[in-house]
Amino acid sequence: MSEILINKPVEDELVESYLLYSMSVIVGRAIPDVRDGLKPVQRRILYGMYELGLKHNSPTKKSARIVGEVMGKYHPHGDAPVYDALVRMAQPFTMRYPLIEGQGNFGSIDRDPPAAMRYTEARLTKLAEEMLEDIEKNTVNMVDNFDGTLKEPEVLPSKVPNLIINGASGIAVGMATNIPPHNLSETVDALIYLIDHPEATVEELMQFIKGPDFPTGAVVVNASELKKVYEEGRGRIIVRGKVHVEDGKRVKRIVITEIPYGVSKAGLIEQIAKIAKDDESLPIRNIRDESDKRGMRIVIEIPKDTSEEVIINNLYKRTALQDYFNVQMLVIDKHKRPRLMNLKGLMEAFLEHRFEVIRRRARYEYEQYTRRAHVVEGLLKAARAIGVVVDIVRNSKDVESAKQSLMETLEITEEQAKAILDMRLSRLTSLEIENLQNEYSDLVRKISEVKEILEKDEKVKEIMKEEFLYLKQQYGDPRRTEITDQSIQYNEEELIVEEDVVITLSHNGYLKSTPLNSYRSQKRGGKGITVSKLTEDDEVEFVVVAKNTASTLFITNLGRAYVLKNYQLETTGRNTRGRHITAFLNLEDTEKIVALASLNGDGNDLVIVTKSGKIKRTALKEFENATSNRGVRAIKIEPGDEIVSARVVNSEKETLIVATKMGMAVRFPVSDVRRMGRNAAGVQAIKLQPGDEVVSVDVIPPGDEGEILTVTEKGFGKRTPVQLYRIQRRGGTGLRNISDVNKTGYVVAVRYVRGDEEIVVVTRNGMMIRFPVSEIGVIGRVTKGVKLIELGDDTISKVAVVKD
Repeated sequence: MSEILINKPVEDELVESYLLYSMSVIVGRAIPDVRDGLKPVQRRILYGMYELGLKHNSPTKKSARIVGEVMGKYHPHGDAPVYDALVRMAQPFTMRYPLIEGQGNFGSIDRDPPAAMRYTEARLTKLAEEMLEDIEKNTVNMVDNFDGTLKEPEVLPSKVPNLIINGASGIAVGMATNIPPHNLSETVDALIYLIDHPEATVEELMQFIKGPDFPTGAVVVNASELKKVYEEGRGRIIVRGKVHVEDGKRVKRIVITEIPYGVSKAGLIEQIAKIAKDDESLPIRNIRDESDKRGMRIVIEIPKDTSEEVIINNLYKRTALQDYFNVQMLVIDKHKRPRLMNLKGLMEAFLEHRFEVIRRRARYEYEQYTRRAHVVEGLLKAARAIGVVVDIVRNSKDVESAKQSLMETLEITEEQAKAILDMRLSRLTSLEIENLQNEYSDLVRKISEVKEILEKDEKVKEIMKEEFLYLKQQYGDPRRTEITDQSIQYNEEELIVEEDVVITLSHNGYLKSTPLNSYRSQKRGGKGITVSKLTEDDEVEFVVVAKNTASTLFITNLGRAYVLKNYQLETTGRNTRGRHITAFLNLEDTEKIVALASLNGDGNDLVIVTKSGKIKRTALKEFENATSNRGVRAIKIEPGDEIVSARVVNSEKETLIVATKMGMAVRFPVSDVRRMGRNAAGVQAIKLQPGDEVVSVDVIPPGDEGEILTVTEKGFGKRTPVQLYRIQRRGGTGLRNISDVNKTGYVVAVRYVRGDEEIVVVTRNGMMIRFPVSEIGVIGRVTKGVKLIELGDDTISKVAVVKD
C-alpha cells in the first residue's frame, strides 16, 4: 500500500487543518444562512420532505422514513442529530412559527424527550411550503449532494423571513449565534417600511418590531436596552415569567402562566421547591403544577399575610423565572462568510435574497412563456392552413421530411413544426382553436408582465410587498411577549420576608438575630428557654425585638453611633451564640457597645441617656451618614459617665420616663429636652441620690392611656397606669417607682405598654421567656410587683416589648 508523506512542520499543519475543520462546522452545520434562516440539516429536512410530497394537506409519514430519506440523499451524518433537528422544528414551544407538523410525542416544555422516530410522524406546515414555493423555477442554485448523484438547494427561495420570526441558535468553533424570534405581522410591517425607506434606521424599524416575541410569551423587562441590542447585533435581553396573584380564603396564590423562552417548566418548579425547602424565611406552603391543555399554570401558595412582592422578587432573583437571552446575531452571508449583523442588516439581506428570487422566477417564467407562445403561434398557423398541413403529412415519407416541409411551407421553426406533428387531431376543432387563441393572448400578457418585472426594480418591490401582506393575512397573529421597562435591580429589602426578630448582644460582643417565633409564648413565672449559647464568662447584655427589615443603631462607649440593617445579621437558631460584633461593625480596639436603639423609619429624634442622668436629643437625620463601617459622633461623654439607653421619639407631644436602679422615675415632656448637635453632652434628666444611677428610658405617646411596665433584676415586674406618673419638670428627683429594691433587686428597665403586647425577658445566663403583657397585673406605683420568671441564681439582664 502506497503512503503519502507530507514534509511539513506539524504546527503549520495543525493550524491549517483546524481552520478547515472550524470553517466546515461554522458554514456547514451550526450557523444559519441569513437568507432562509436555516442550518444545512434543517434545509435538507424540509427539502427532503418536500420531495417526499409531505405537504400540509398530505398524510403524515413516519419520522424514521423522513430521517432515512434525508440521511441517504443529502445529510451523511448520524440519525440522532437529524431527528433532533426535525423535532425542534415541530415544537411550538421552541419555534415561534413551527415548520413541521408533528403527530405523536414530540417532547414537552418540561424537557421530556420525544418518542423514538419509529413512533412519530410528520409533514410540512403550510408556512414551510411558502419557504419552498417556486423552488422548481430555478429561483435558487442547486448544488451536488455529498456523493454527486443528486442535486439539493443551496438555499431555499423562502418568501418567509424565517430567520427573524423564528430566530436561531447554534454553537460552532470559536463562535456562536443566538437570534431571538419575532412576531410575523410586525416583521412584515418593518420589511415593507424598509422597502419604501431604504435609509431607515434601526430605531425607525423598531416602530414596528417592538422586541422579541417568544413562543412561550413572558415579559421582556429591559425595553430601553433593545435599541442598542438591535443596532449592534449583540446584547442581553432580560425575560421574566408572567405572574399574577389570586386571593384565597386562607392563602394567597402566586400563579405563573408563562415562563421565559428556553426554560424547562419542570426545572423551574424544582428550583422553587428547593428554595422553599432550604430557605425558611420564605413561607412557601405548597407548589402545584396545574398546567393542562388550556395552558400553563404553576401555583405557589403563601400565607395570607405574606408580601407577595417579596416572594415574587425572590423567585425572579433566585430562579429561572427571570432569565437572560444573550443575543448574538451571527449568520452566514451569501458569500459563505460568517458575519455579525444588526436587525437592519438581517432584513436587508433577506430583501436582497427575495429580490433575486423574484427576478430569477420572472426570468424562468419569461423563458417558459416565450417558448410556449412560440409553440402556440405555430399551432395557430397550422390551424389556419389545416388543409395544407394534412396534405404535407399525408404525402411525406417520414416524420423528418414532414417536419422540413412544414417549416418551409408555413415559415415556422423546427420546434413549432415538431409541436404541430405531435398535436392530436382533436386540437383542430374550432373550440380548440379558440382556446389556443385565448392561450396565446394570455401568454402575451404574461410575457409583458414578467418582462416588466425583469426591467423595473419598482415592480419587484411591489410584488415583494404583496407577498409579505399575504403572509401577514394568512399567518399573522397577536404578539405573545410583552415589552416593558421594569426595575431589574433589587434592594436587599425587596427580597426579605418581613418578620419579627430578636437581636441579642452578649457582654463579650456576640451578636445574633433569631426569629421571634422561635420562642413560643409561655406562662408568666416559667423558667424560659435558651436564647443564646454562651460561655460561662459571658452574659446577654442587650436585647431588641424589631422587624428584620428595620435597622438597629449601635452606640459605643466612645459616644459613636453605627447603623446596621437587621437583615445583614444572619438568622440563626436559639442554641447558637452568633458572630462577634466586629464581623458587622468596624469598631476600634477600645470600643464597646453600650446601647441599642431600633430604627423603623418613623422617628424624628434620637434620645440618649447616661448613667449620671444626662439626656440628649438629636435629630435622626444627623445620623444619615452612619453605617456599619463608618460610625459618627452621637454624644460627648463626660469622664466617668457612660451611656445606658437610647430611644427614638416621634414628636414633642410625647413624654419621656427616665428610671433609676434604686426605683426612682421622672416623667417630663420631650420638648423639655431641646435638640442638640451630635457633639453636645446633653442636659440633666433626673437628680440622683448618692449611689443611684439611671438604667432606662422610654417614650410615652401623648395622653395618659396605657401603663408603665417595670422589671427588676430578681425577676419582679408590674404594670402601673401612666397617669400615676404625673408630668414633672426635667431635672427633678422624680417619684418612687417600686417599693423595696432590697427584695426585688435593682430596676432593670421601664417600658411603656398598652396591654396587648408581649414581653421578652432575657437573663444574664442566656435564658429567655416570652409571654403576654396582660398576664402582669395593673397595680399601684409604690409596689414590688409579681414574679415574671423563675431565675434560681440567675438575674434579669434585658427586657424588650413586642408590639403588633
